[in-house]
Amino acid sequence: MDYDATTSSIVQMPDTESNSTRISRVTAYAPRTFSDLRSRFGIDEEEFERVMTNDGPYVSFQSNSKGAARAGTFFFFTQDGAYMVKTVKKMEAKAFLEMLGKYHQFMKLNSKRSLLTRCCGMYGIKTDANDVSMRSLSLRKFYFRLIHSEDEDDHVFIVMNSVFPSEGSHFIDERFDLKGSTVGRQCSSEEREKKGRDVVLKDLDLAMGENGTIDSRIYLGKRKKADLMNQLRKDAELLVECGVMDYSLLVGVAYLDKPVERRRIQGPWRSLLRTPVIETVTIMDRALSTVVPLHWPYYGADRCGVDGGALSVIPGRRLDRRALFYMGVIDFLQPWTTRKVLERDLKGLLGYDKQAISCVAPKDYASRFLKFMENHLS
Repeated sequence: MDYDATTSSIVQMPDTESNSTRISRVTAYAPRTFSDLRSRFGIDEEEFERVMTNDGPYVSFQSNSKGAARAGTFFFFTQDGAYMVKTVKKMEAKAFLEMLGKYHQFMKLNSKRSLLTRCCGMYGIKTDANDVSMRSLSLRKFYFRLIHSEDEDDHVFIVMNSVFPSEGSHFIDERFDLKGSTVGRQCSSEEREKKGRDVVLKDLDLAMGENGTIDSRIYLGKRKKADLMNQLRKDAELLVECGVMDYSLLVGVAYLDKPVERRRIQGPWRSLLRTPVIETVTIMDRALSTVVPLHWPYYGADRCGVDGGALSVIPGRRLDRRALFYMGVIDFLQPWTTRKVLERDLKGLLGYDKQAISCVAPKDYASRFLKFMENHLS
């Protein structure tokens, strides 16, 4: 495949406010490889191009991850919520290109079950620093954030699947970012108060529960847990082989014992329908409610825009409540560098347990990650 290949084109992006344009060079990395990956992920090429270029403005997303904030990373969702667009540092981009061959070969065998993020494309944007800034909509709004995010004028971003459905904010009650480490891995009361149900909880929040005594594990059942752990081991083995660490299992919890406002088809035409037709629609809706639970805003709202694999959505229980769990392994582009070794050693000198901090070697990281999941999934 074309793991080292690139294709570039010059793009003129109009500025609707100043009546001028900005010249940008857009580079697609390993285009054939990512096209093959998209095919294995069940993504239609024409639909992907439409969503990425013509489907309305991108939706900005802010994480409560301190690491993302320090790195100056930007996250955007496409308008349909199917894809997340994330800027990456040059070091991460290099690491991903180096592991792309192994990732591609792995996905050939595991694309139906792996929990690893579906990476659908990697692109670079280089702009003319002397040109006028652009502030118009759609991709231009995203490019504007990239151009002014730091001093460099060369930026790389990766397009990946969204682990949660686009309507997830209406019914996902809890979100966990689980690394297997315990130092600094608990949300503060300020974060919880500020973000509410949108806060991203961490390892100790799951391990300790609400008051430190209740059983807050995620119950999937013996067979599903075995299937999940078996695949997580395969995924972690790949990441060890690629020499990366600091990844997380992102988990969304949608409790199934509470109603969510259902969305019904509305419009002036509805008043033109005869009473028997309306009654039929009502009866069908009630019947559908026995199959489609009331916790979904509408039929199909629980589905992700891109299939994350057979293990990405699993029913189970938590806190003695029925729930649906959305899962995916994210942020696996951090290589184990000299800087990371120094960070680990410095934290050790400051008194932290070097086995409990997030920054450990890839093999140790994977072992601890899997042990935490083994202990907190049931």
